[in-house]
Parts: sequence; C-alpha cells; structure tokens
Amino acid sequence: MDQQLDVSKLSEADKKELNQFLTNEAQKSAIQQNVHHLADVCWKKCITGSISSGRLNGSEEACAQNCVERWMDTNISVLKHLENLRGQ
Repeated sequence: MDQQLDVSKLSEADKKELNQFLTNEAQKSAIQQNVHHLADVCWKKCITGSISSGRLNGSEEACAQNCVERWMDTNISVLKHLENLRGQ
C-alpha cells in the first residue's frame, strides 16, 4: 500500500506542523551522523588493539574520553562563534 498524501489539501496549520516535524527529523539525522562520525574518528585514533576483555585498556579509554571531550569543545566553540556572527 503505497499511499501518498496530497500536501496541497492540508490546512496551513497542518502544513506548518508537518514542516516542523520534517525539520526536527532532519536535525535528528544530522546529530546521529555527527555522533557516528565522532565514534568512527575516535575509534580509529584510540583503539589500537583487539578488545578481548569487553573493555578498553586504560590508555585507550583515556584517549577516547579525551577525543570526545575535544570534539565537544570544538563544536561548542564553533556554535558560539556562529551565534556571535548571527548576532552582528
């Protein structure tokens, strides 16, 4: 059953709600892509051996934690800069 909705028949309120839903879903997708990218980068940088015990060794865990923290610091810095630019 491949049904398509005729968007032109929606009320303005429904169109606005649908648009907001799609915007929210796009934002969720972008966040998920960023998290996956972060995990991939930090994994490749920090996990150097095999994980036989089900846990990272001490140096891998410290590296991964530092990698995530630096990534978060960078993103916060970029967001603040963009916010400042938008305010000008």
